[in-house]
Amino acid sequence: MGVPRATLLGLFGAVLCLTGTQTSESNASQALQCHSFQHIYFGPFDLSGRKFLNVSCLHGCSEAVLSLDTGYRASVTLVHKGCWTGPSTGQMQSNHHALPPDYSVVRGCATDLCNSDLLNHDAIPNLSPAPNPPTLSGTECYACVGIHPADCTPEKSRRVQCHQDQSVCFQGNGQMTVGNLSVPVYIRTCHRPSCTVMGTTSPWTNIDLQGSCCEGSLCNTDSVTQSFTSTSANACPRALHVTALLLMVPLLVGTLGGPLGLSS
Repeated sequence: MGVPRATLLGLFGAVLCLTGTQTSESNASQALQCHSFQHIYFGPFDLSGRKFLNVSCLHGCSEAVLSLDTGYRASVTLVHKGCWTGPSTGQMQSNHHALPPDYSVVRGCATDLCNSDLLNHDAIPNLSPAPNPPTLSGTECYACVGIHPADCTPEKSRRVQCHQDQSVCFQGNGQMTVGNLSVPVYIRTCHRPSCTVMGTTSPWTNIDLQGSCCEGSLCNTDSVTQSFTSTSANACPRALHVTALLLMVPLLVGTLGGPLGLSS
């Protein structure tokens, strides 16, 4: 006597369910455990001894530190740890003379909990070096950087004496981005007469800015929320675009700008 059709269908469904469960378990066993963390700091950061949440990641782990500085001891720093979602190769261009100064470190890896190297402010260089020789231009500007317009009003800004090569004042806004995380930034500071803000570019992270320059001490009092799509008689003629420096460690193969790949 034959097996009823309903029984066969039930057995077939059970096999499919078991196969799917095994496949899911296999994928889960191949996933990496990665630290998960993100925070914004206004000044130096130190994560030593901190316990992170962990997440499962299919392709790898990553960690990044992005920092935008006025050049006068004020900064916004974004720290991010999580899954690796970026491309494994890409080109990087840098301009170490760009202002306002910015820098980023990006590191990808492919072992459990491997994204634990970037733990303090030593991951980035000093973005507010004293001029050498210690001479000033004679111009005074407002200096501030924050993630809300209220962080950067003239009333909350410092008055700084500009370095010798910086004789105009700058004001602007933009975004700091790593992966799918994006944070607004607002900034005032000193600048060079060229008002050129063309920083580094990479496929992994960026800091995009737009802004304008003006001549005269403490002239950078305009709203930092404006679009800066037009220039005034005293403004520098360029729309400003900044993207952050990429440094993938230990994924760097060859020299900066060369092909990059996940470490095993």
